[in-house]
Amino acid sequence: MDVRAATESDLPAINAIYNFYVATSPATFDLEPMTDQWRRDWFAARKSAGLPVLVAESGGQTAGWCCLSPWSPKPAYRSTADESIYIADGFRGQGAGRALLGAILGEARALNLHVVMAGIVACQEASLALHRSLGFVEAGRYRHMGFKLGSWHDVHWYQRHLWE
Repeated sequence: MDVRAATESDLPAINAIYNFYVATSPATFDLEPMTDQWRRDWFAARKSAGLPVLVAESGGQTAGWCCLSPWSPKPAYRSTADESIYIADGFRGQGAGRALLGAILGEARALNLHVVMAGIVACQEASLALHRSLGFVEAGRYRHMGFKLGSWHDVHWYQRHLWE
């Protein structure tokens, strides 16, 4: 599994992976697919903020992606980031998540971030286990935070302290 910085040419694959989860999973609480223009604006915002977007590739295909986003616009939170990770359906369980999450933590350290946060829907057991295996600890649970696909879903908030 090769991990590298995303480029604009990766945006269609990033968007396709994300939109798969919009349509099929509570892994995201978005209910409508993201447009190509929305994804270009999203990418530009991260680039201008100096925040990484990474992709994992295997056999010439995009296996997944991961990014950091601002946790909050308030200045005291500038050393805390929110992490998002999505793995292409055909690549789940093949190491893309571990490779991407490990790499994004390295990027966060290089940016001198203090904490990386992750909001994970409770039914996403593989994601919860992955985050725990890389040192994330549960910081809280929000019950019935989103209604999608006919059910209410809880969100577990995990954090990774980078000074440890």
